[in-house]
Amino acid sequence: MASVIVRFYSLWRHHLGTDSLALQADNIDEALSQLEGRFGCQLREKLETDGIRLDGKIRDYSLILLNGTNMRNLKSTDLKEGDVLHVFPPAMGG
Repeated sequence: MASVIVRFYSLWRHHLGTDSLALQADNIDEALSQLEGRFGCQLREKLETDGIRLDGKIRDYSLILLNGTNMRNLKSTDLKEGDVLHVFPPAMGG
């Protein structure tokens, strides 16, 4: 397992009460599952409502970056020691 940092931005910081945390995971889907365990099922529900479909694909209007690279397929993306996962809420508006 890799030690990674997850950073939260904007409404995520407010919703979760933190701007970052460290965890150990092999891939992004596993990292999200750990976040669910730490913050409760409402986190996974909020992610799915705000951008991640149940099949693990990120919706076009959401933004999850791994070391600055936009991620498109959560389940097939392995994590490496020292990776930083950035979770942004979707940009909405008119």
